[in-house]
Amino acid sequence: MKKCWLICYSLFFLLAVADAQQPSLSAQLAAIEKTKDDSAKVNRLNELATANLASDPGFVKLVIQKSIALSQKINYDLGASVANGIQGSMLIYEMKLDSALLFIDKAWQLVESKKDIASLNQQASTLQKYGAVLQQKQLYDSAIKKYLQATELYRQTSNENLSIVGFYNIAVMYGFLKQPDKALNYARQVNRIANTTKDPEFLVRSFIALGDAFTATQTFDSVYFYAQKGLAQPNVSNNPFVAGKFHQLTGIYFLNKTASYDSAIQSFVTALQYFEKINLPYEKALIYQNMTNAFLQKKDFANVIRYGNNALELCRPLGMYELQSKVLADMAKAAEYAGSKDSALRYLQEFIALRDTLEQLNKRQLVNDLEEKYQSQRKEALLQSQQNSIYKKNVLNYILMGSAIILLLLFILGYYNYKQKQKLQQQRIAELETQQQLMAAEAVLKGEEQERTRLAKDLHDGLGGMLSGIKYSFNNMKGNMVMTETNQQAFERGMDMLDSSIQEMRRVAHNMMPEVLLKFGLDTALKDFCNDISKTGVMQISYQSLGMKDVQPSQTTAITIYRIVQELINNSLKHSGAVNAIVQLSYQNNHLSLTVEDDGKGFDTALLTAQSGIGWANIKSRIEFLKGQMDIQSQKNKGTSVHIEIDIS
Repeated sequence: MKKCWLICYSLFFLLAVADAQQPSLSAQLAAIEKTKDDSAKVNRLNELATANLASDPGFVKLVIQKSIALSQKINYDLGASVANGIQGSMLIYEMKLDSALLFIDKAWQLVESKKDIASLNQQASTLQKYGAVLQQKQLYDSAIKKYLQATELYRQTSNENLSIVGFYNIAVMYGFLKQPDKALNYARQVNRIANTTKDPEFLVRSFIALGDAFTATQTFDSVYFYAQKGLAQPNVSNNPFVAGKFHQLTGIYFLNKTASYDSAIQSFVTALQYFEKINLPYEKALIYQNMTNAFLQKKDFANVIRYGNNALELCRPLGMYELQSKVLADMAKAAEYAGSKDSALRYLQEFIALRDTLEQLNKRQLVNDLEEKYQSQRKEALLQSQQNSIYKKNVLNYILMGSAIILLLLFILGYYNYKQKQKLQQQRIAELETQQQLMAAEAVLKGEEQERTRLAKDLHDGLGGMLSGIKYSFNNMKGNMVMTETNQQAFERGMDMLDSSIQEMRRVAHNMMPEVLLKFGLDTALKDFCNDISKTGVMQISYQSLGMKDVQPSQTTAITIYRIVQELINNSLKHSGAVNAIVQLSYQNNHLSLTVEDDGKGFDTALLTAQSGIGWANIKSRIEFLKGQMDIQSQKNKGTSVHIEIDIS
């Protein structure tokens, strides 16, 4: 038995008869065509087509053509899929199932690979259309499977309310399969969604689903309850399908529960008037069958034959065999009761032939179902095999990728290790070069100090002794000689010059190797050096020391520090124009800190790197020899400060 269930689907989200106050369809289309060519325009065209699917098929086809053309122009796959789906729905409505499948396949291909929510919803809608075709072909198991697949997609996108279409048609199919309990279960699912969403359209549909389900369970009081509840809803009369269904359910109640045949016939006539407005062949044929049965119960045999023939005219072209067999059974009884045995025999023979056709059809359907299940299992096995193959390939790829990554890491580690070794070797070479430079500097400094010591000793012991002897001889000669006053003055000047020479020689010898440094240490030597400079009046030097009483640096270190101070003070005297200077020497935790400051004119410290003066070069070489650190701070007209840190541990 074929049920033109698409009407339920097509009208599920719209009223079949537009309100008189709405603009004309042409005006609505014209208004849309004035808008910009974009996806929003395609969506509006599809909405207009959906809203008039049952009321004006010709207009809908025109709108769909425009929607598909625009979707292709702007590459809007989702819009094209929806438009093709609407075209498929129209063809199902016209019972052109093979043509409908062509458009439904197009709709599916356009969104099959997409994962956004809108595309997933369209996939679910397309699966429902596949279910509709299978339902029309009476492949109920496959149809139910498609509806449930659509329901799962709607659940993933949190749009379970859209599953109401599938639940409604599953309830109808279980009624045909003589499984009233399952039919009632899915009808209640429809009612649950309707109550959850508070959608009045959904609520009306749930009343129809429950009425059909209670008809299958023969609970006619409940059938009447939901029929009257549905008729009480606002604007029901504006939807021919909905109004017709509730009047049909009311007639079924009067026919089967109260035997009020006239009331039943009146309800069926009202339902027929509604169904004729939208030309629903199956619903009209079903009403004629209901009226045939009512007139048979009323024993109005002439109307049984009349309305039975009306039903047969609709059933035969569409292959509605089960409904046709019910009509023939009632007509055979009516002809027999009316005494027309020839007609009764003819109806009975056609009934028997039709039952044979139904039996063959059911067998063919069973074979088709088994074949489809076999093919489905085969496809699933093939898919599983392909998935296993893909999994193995993926595992192999992962292993290869992992191996490549490991090799790459090993190469990187090896290269890093090579660079580190190279860096260490370069550092070692640099350290050796520095060590050699320090050793060379140490040798130079030691040689310099040794030469200074030798020269100082030679000057003091050699030249100093000779000058002292000459002075002694001159003093002896003075007492034994008679000189004129002029000669006396010249002699005295000579003696004064000799004394000055002896003092200058001693000063030079002292500077080259001060005896106080060797005898009393660095602290005393620096103090004497600063005092000697201050006595000259050229510069006043303040010497300060901290923690130096119990510290005796090595002779080499002491001499080097002494020379650094000498060089820094000489630089101040020559270049800074300073009046005052401070020399500070402190010892703490095996560190000597030396600070030399003056109040001279200062200089740009950046110039030190560009200049090649011997003084600063000597200072730097001595500090490097001691492995010390030097910090120079100087500003124009604000003096200069040199701070040196030396580790003597």
